[in-house]
Amino acid sequence: MNITGIILAGGYSRRMGADKALLELGGVPLISHLTARLSIVANSVCIACGAEEREAYRFLRLPLIPDRYPGQGPLAGLHAALCSSNTEWNVAAACDLPFASREIMQYMTGIAAAASHIDAVVPVNAAGKVQPLLAVYHSRLLPSLEDALERKRPRVMEWLDARKVQYIHEHEFPGSPQARAAALLNMNTPEDYQAAVKLASSFPNG
Repeated sequence: MNITGIILAGGYSRRMGADKALLELGGVPLISHLTARLSIVANSVCIACGAEEREAYRFLRLPLIPDRYPGQGPLAGLHAALCSSNTEWNVAAACDLPFASREIMQYMTGIAAAASHIDAVVPVNAAGKVQPLLAVYHSRLLPSLEDALERKRPRVMEWLDARKVQYIHEHEFPGSPQARAAALLNMNTPEDYQAAVKLASSFPNG
C-alpha cells in the first residue's frame, strides 16, 4: 500500500515562545526525528506549513505545502497536504508529539490497509483523549475538509465526529508500556518541552 506522510508543522507556538518543530531532543530537531520515522512508514513525505516557517524547514529538502485556507489551524494543513497527495492513504503527524513512534504509525496504516469501509484510523490515550493529529486519513475525506473550511468550521473534532473512524486505544498500541503512555504526549509549553527532554533520557535508546 502506497502511503503519503504528512508533517503538520503549522501554528504560531505562542505558548512555547519558539517554533516547536525546531526544538531539539538529543541534539536533533523534532521535525527531523519525525521525518525519519515517517520516511520508514511512507513512500513520500511532505510538510504542511505556513509561509513564515517555509524557509526554516528547507534544510529537510521535502515538499513544503502552504495552506489554501490560512489561519484555520491544523485542519487547513491536512487539507493542503491531501490536495497534493497522490495516494489513497496518508499518515499525518504533528511536530508537537515528540514520542509519536514509527511503530504506532505502522500499526495504524496496517489497520487502514485491511479495512475498506473506514475513512480514518485515530488513536486515543488511556484517559480517553482523542489525538487526531497523529492519525491515518483517506484522501476521500478531501471534499468534507474543504466544506468545513469553506464554512469556517475548522474544529478538528467537530469534523472528525461525522467521519467513519476506527479508534485505537492506548492498550492496543505497539511497544513497551512506557512507549505506549508517551506516544500521544503533547508538547505546548516550555515546561512540556523540559519534561519531554527528561523523559527522552529515560528511554533505553536515549
